[in-house]
Amino acid sequence: MNDVGVPVSLLKEFVNKTITVDTHNGEIFTGTLVDAQDNLSMNLEDVNTTFASGHTTNMESVYIKGHKIRYIALPEKAKSRVVELHREMNRPPSRGRGGSRGGRGGRGGGRPSFRGRRY
Repeated sequence: MNDVGVPVSLLKEFVNKTITVDTHNGEIFTGTLVDAQDNLSMNLEDVNTTFASGHTTNMESVYIKGHKIRYIALPEKAKSRVVELHREMNRPPSRGRGGSRGGRGGRGGGRPSFRGRRY
């Protein structure tokens, strides 16, 4: 995986699913997640919005900045996926080629072979 954490990885798995986002100023957005960025900013479509005053409205699309988000409610499937993502991200890296000595190749050398005349 790349350098993003579990919350961002989890959020990106729910693109095209319905989520609910609660912001610091009391607005609640429920809509289809279109895009999620590494800073938790996101685009929602077909959004039902409830403002802090209690007024509700429908919007075609909304962009919510990550630093304004207080809470994100994901579908139930997210609970089991969190454990799986933790396992994937904490898995020790594979040893790659060359065993535990690093790099490629064998144990290194003997005498180099020369072509032509020796000096």
